[in-house]
Amino acid sequence: MGLRACVLLAIVTALLARSHAARVLADGFFEHKTQAATGQTTGTWAVLFYESLPEEPAALGEFEALTQPALEHQIFLARVDISTNPQLRHRFRAVGSPAVVLFRHQKARMYRYEGTLSRDSFLHWATEAYEASPGAKVPQPPPAFRLLMEPLYSYVDGRVGAAVGVLVGAAILVTLLAARHERDRKRKPRWKQH
Repeated sequence: MGLRACVLLAIVTALLARSHAARVLADGFFEHKTQAATGQTTGTWAVLFYESLPEEPAALGEFEALTQPALEHQIFLARVDISTNPQLRHRFRAVGSPAVVLFRHQKARMYRYEGTLSRDSFLHWATEAYEASPGAKVPQPPPAFRLLMEPLYSYVDGRVGAAVGVLVGAAILVTLLAARHERDRKRKPRWKQH
């Protein structure tokens, strides 16, 4: 992990560790809490997407001031461990990891923090300068059918031969059942009506 990524994680880790408002978001309730996809967010959210937080770097102490009460009242702080939330990993795959993403109220857009890694620049960006950042449309959550089928997709993924075998087997079974039904239909005597 590069120095920039470590420092970014240190900033956000300090922000999350000290804030009483920090939340952990997960697959099952990310959208319910943030309402990011609709643009009708429940406020402004700064979300850290990470795979696993490293040991606290020595620089962590420098960034403790990021948790000012003013920031706590203006922005909901949250984190998502994408290694344990595969749906969010897939949905926000373009964001990368680690990354701090801002979701603003009344906008269906997200903004990735790319600024200088200092307390003042982060606060300024999160409250005002984010608009100069290249934003992206918030990806929609997967449809309910996709969520129901996800275990099957995961099983079949990478098993193309198995998937083809299942489809061929199903086609043969349907053909045999249809032939049997036709044969039985022809054998049965039809009742004569008087």
